[in-house]
Amino acid sequence: MTHSKKALLIGASGLIGSHCLQALLDDVYFTQIEVWVRKPLAIKHLKLKCIIRDLGDISQIPATDATHVFCCLGTTIKKAGTQAAFRKVDFDYVVEMAKLAERSHVTNFTLISSIGANPQSGNFYLRVKGQMEEAVKSCSIHSIIILRPSMLLGKRQEFRIGEEVGKALMHALNFLFVGKLRKYRGIQASAVAKEMIELAKESSAGIRVVESDKIRKWQ
Repeated sequence: MTHSKKALLIGASGLIGSHCLQALLDDVYFTQIEVWVRKPLAIKHLKLKCIIRDLGDISQIPATDATHVFCCLGTTIKKAGTQAAFRKVDFDYVVEMAKLAERSHVTNFTLISSIGANPQSGNFYLRVKGQMEEAVKSCSIHSIIILRPSMLLGKRQEFRIGEEVGKALMHALNFLFVGKLRKYRGIQASAVAKEMIELAKESSAGIRVVESDKIRKWQ
């Protein structure tokens, strides 16, 4: 008899998160999908349960009955407004989700970080991502998977002119990123989302960090 698998997803309205949600709904491996959002999603599905929740209250949640937790949270300093606000989303909320996964004894916790994440980096963004990774790794969870994608390709719900220009350049110059530079090639958000799910289903014990060039190019 196959045991039911329940996925909990946060960050479902983002670029990777939206692809992750659709892929989870399409995957028969998961019988239930729960998403925590700030406002209702337009998508409806028999497997889907949306909960309106303030992520600032994660530490007050005793436990989740999900077997797999997918964390696609992420913002930019420009969108957040300040470095402190950025850190709250990309460090505090992510780490609190990992702690929730730990006390809930989930099978797997999978998250999105960034290429170049380093707790000692002189770049604030990459330093926060690196510190977040270290904090998550310290949690006692059966399986932890950290994906570090490079520039994400795909259409966001909101338009970011700088990012769109960067994507266009990345498309045009991808052929230059070979050898050791291959991991800096732009990557489709849909491929990252698919990789998250496939690796999470394996639920191999321990911590696995997947660099951008090691993410399979799903069709």
